[in-house]
Amino acid sequence: MGKIILNEIEVMARIGLLEEEQYAPQDLRVSLELSYNFENIRETDDISLGIDYCDVVKAVREFCASYDGKTLERFAHLLSLELRHTFSLDHLKLTVDKPRYTKKLGLREIRVEVEH
Repeated sequence: MGKIILNEIEVMARIGLLEEEQYAPQDLRVSLELSYNFENIRETDDISLGIDYCDVVKAVREFCASYDGKTLERFAHLLSLELRHTFSLDHLKLTVDKPRYTKKLGLREIRVEVEH
């Protein structure tokens, strides 16, 4: 068992409760910990036996580009299910940061985390 960690993938998604958020995509940062058995790729160095980071980033960005919803909780849940299914992961930890309103609310960060 091993992990691939991808921190702060920069994406744009239409997400939020406010009217302005529902019409214009906003910046989000998605971080992932992908756990799976990478014994085969470790032994052979053949990427076709493992998970290509570029494919993961592309899948995250495609999901975000087509997403239209209100809450980070649902966004994180649906994205994690999509990634677990697409990449046959044993375990996934996903965090989503929404930096747009942190200063306005006097916060350092707004983050949702899910594990599957």
